[in-house]
Amino acid sequence: MPVLVKDLEIVPDPWRLIESADDSDGSTGDGCIFPFDYWASAPRPGQACNAGFWVDGGVDVERLRDHLEGASLVAVKFPAFADGRGLSLGVLLRSRLGFGGELRAFGDILPDLAQYLHRSGFDAFLVEDRRAAEVAITSVASITDHYQASVLQPQPAFRRIHTGS
Repeated sequence: MPVLVKDLEIVPDPWRLIESADDSDGSTGDGCIFPFDYWASAPRPGQACNAGFWVDGGVDVERLRDHLEGASLVAVKFPAFADGRGLSLGVLLRSRLGFGGELRAFGDILPDLAQYLHRSGFDAFLVEDRRAAEVAITSVASITDHYQASVLQPQPAFRRIHTGS
């Protein structure tokens, strides 16, 4: 059973992933993560409630720009462990589009990816079980500083050292 890691803690998952528009049962209620095409075409499912949408990692970020308002969550599907397009999408959602809601990764998420997800702006991800979640959390916590800039730390190490921050 998948386990949710949010803000580097294992937590219960209050959200329900709607795989396709056919599965939505006309639902526009709280806690639903709709497919993006359904979200974009429906009369703002969840605008007045706690709802969001999911996309594949390869989607053009500009398609999402006009649909982020009212979304409490954006989930990015990673179809394969080796497919890093979702990481780039996470960075663009946070930095270019300024998305401030929950950014969640799901799909083929292995603990090895946790460090990259965290640095790319994802604050939540689903892994296969509790053991994988514990390994992912330990992995992220084991490295406290990075040379490269990231969504979490926009200044690279040489700039932080030079300015004393």
